[in-house]
Amino acid sequence: MSEENNFPSKISTTFKHEVIKELLKSKFSSTKNKISEDAVELVVEIAKLLAIEAAARAANQAKLENKQVINLDHVECILPQVMLDFA
Repeated sequence: MSEENNFPSKISTTFKHEVIKELLKSKFSSTKNKISEDAVELVVEIAKLLAIEAAARAANQAKLENKQVINLDHVECILPQVMLDFA
């Protein structure tokens, strides 16, 4: 396996399950709706992948511009395509 293909496994990010669960619950139309822990875990994993992918693309964008620091402009540049790719 190449170094580039193993890239996501070298990055660590966390999202609190309670926060994700409350975010999801805030969009429920009824208080009777429930969300399983498995569903919360899946959303957490997707959020992790989204964050890692966005960071990698922003780093690549900075590299293309010969910059050594990633700033908000780099993230804003890649965000529309990342959102389309994850839709």
